Amino acid sequence: MSLDVKKLLSTPKGQLIAALCALGCVWFVLILYFGGEFIENLPSADTLEDSKRELKKQKILLQKAQAEEKEYLKLREKYNAKIRSAWQESKHGLVETQLRRIVSDTATKLELKPNSLGTVRTNRINEDFYFAEIDITMNGTYEEVVKFIAAVAECQPKLSWRRLDLRPDFRRRFMRNNNNNTNLAAARAQAVQDQNSVNVMFNGVIRVIGYDGSSNVAALQKKSTAPNKGALKK
Repeated sequence: MSLDVKKLLSTPKGQLIAALCALGCVWFVLILYFGGEFIENLPSADTLEDSKRELKKQKILLQKAQAEEKEYLKLREKYNAKIRSAWQESKHGLVETQLRRIVSDTATKLELKPNSLGTVRTNRINEDFYFAEIDITMNGTYEEVVKFIAAVAECQPKLSWRRLDLRPDFRRRFMRNNNNNTNLAAARAQAVQDQNSVNVMFNGVIRVIGYDGSSNVAALQKKSTAPNKGALKK
């Protein structure tokens, strides 16, 4: 090695040049041994098209899965809402006794006395829910009975009617008529004209949905009362 080369390598500039040369040699060796394999592994136009098609397919599958998840969450929330609104013995007491008391108290507040109020019977809907039903019959004015029906609709937990039958009590109106020659058709016509004061015969079946499943009802109720963060942001 000449004196000039040694002198050059002893300087920072010379050392940099030597390092660059060494790096160039390394790259040359790498390209020589691995360049062919690297080029072979580069994706072709057909491979790129296949990848694009597969990506598009996966996007469609993802969108479908997201839509199914959204529908599932909506269905689950409906189910949870039904649980929150159902009769729960831990909250409302024994349905066999308390449902009868609620119906009786509702009639009493309106100064109505049922002719008969049956016992509560239950029927399973599924492993979590059941129906509880009670029969009721009574007489009253048309207005009184309508008020009773409206009052039942306001009860909590939510009560509904499985069956409802309301008809004018023509026999009572006919018996009050002093004219023995009055026929039943005339009595019926008069009853229709004076339906607010004529007594009606009423009977029906009141129903409530009960829940005795294993879901965490307390957690569901807490969730239902939590503030809507999205609404607050708006």
